Amino acid sequence: MATAASKTPAAGISQVRVFVDASTGMRGFMHPNAPGETGSQFQRSITELLSNINDQRASNTAAPAYYFVEESTAKNPNALRPTTYAELSNTVSTGIQNPALGTEMPNMLREILKLQKGKPGTVSVVISDFIYAPPDAKQTWKVKTDVKDALNEAPASDLAISIFAGTSEFRDKFFPGNRTHFQVLKGSRLPYYVWVLGQPAAVAAATPWLKPLMGNDFERVSFNTLAPPAAVFEHFGNVGEWYVDKTGSRQTQPLTLHFTKSLSRQEPAEFVLGLDLSNAPAAEAASLPKQLQLDDAGTGAILAKVWAARDEPKAPRSPALPTYTHLARVHLERLPGRKAATVRLVLPRTQPTWVTKYTTLNDSNIAAQGPKTFLLSEVLQGVQDYYDQQPAGREVWALPVQLQPAD
Repeated sequence: MATAASKTPAAGISQVRVFVDASTGMRGFMHPNAPGETGSQFQRSITELLSNINDQRASNTAAPAYYFVEESTAKNPNALRPTTYAELSNTVSTGIQNPALGTEMPNMLREILKLQKGKPGTVSVVISDFIYAPPDAKQTWKVKTDVKDALNEAPASDLAISIFAGTSEFRDKFFPGNRTHFQVLKGSRLPYYVWVLGQPAAVAAATPWLKPLMGNDFERVSFNTLAPPAAVFEHFGNVGEWYVDKTGSRQTQPLTLHFTKSLSRQEPAEFVLGLDLSNAPAAEAASLPKQLQLDDAGTGAILAKVWAARDEPKAPRSPALPTYTHLARVHLERLPGRKAATVRLVLPRTQPTWVTKYTTLNDSNIAAQGPKTFLLSEVLQGVQDYYDQQPAGREVWALPVQLQPAD
């Protein structure tokens, strides 16, 4: 069986900071409720998320910090107003009493990343409708550049971004991104977003308290995040003579195989990896058998098979198999030279289908369109462009496996 690698992300969080957009445009998600009403989907999900975050106050170096995102003015250029958990949670559940004019989304991201700079382990959670258009309607082609420029406040190699998209009832004035006249909505569903930003290990460590955003009611896309938990099975589907590097009972990271005998076409090696995608988006997990690829690093290794663990007939007799959602078999016939080689299991990046579904180029009559966000695809293209020179621009994640040839 596999001697499982740790399935709990390393404790990489020093502080969680929460930013809630308190502009007039968000009031439709955060409205007063009559006795007996259950609150909007936004109110229920975000209230639970805030409670989970507040529970982390004793777990990290510093207690969580809370902010309203308001307007930036000449007198007060800082759009981030510190608040308390109690005030923020109460505002979400009972409504925005004094809504702000708001600040442009790129400026909001820039200010949040500035606040995060030089503070390793900080995770920023940003809650907003993320509707953005430049003041000049002739400049909408520039949306992706504005988003990219804002994110450049932090180095792309050291910033992970997970974006969660939900929809909720909206009851108030809706202000279109294309700056036409507002519309009064009485329960139409509109999208809202939660962006989680921080170093990759810190964002991975945030997974347990992000559970309210991981149900079927939410879509998700992530950049520069860690590979899923994985391990090599030592007594299941293995061929050839090799062993796995361990520290105590746990497999080392990166996963490392030591071969005790030379390989050939007549005497190849095979090993099976377990992958745990239980915290991945459902669409990502479902597509893995068809989408997963192997970067063979010149070894000629082949990804022979990828399949769901539930479809493995030996699973009930193998105690470690149910720990993982997917299995991947690698076939290897040679290792070039005497130096170690590192192959990588890679999930290539593709644009999620929900992005197109949630995008509109004209939100002047949003009630007739269904849940859509003005120029959402351009906003996310800005994120993609920010990672253009990084592996994260091409890969959702990559899992390295080091192969050490026989002496």
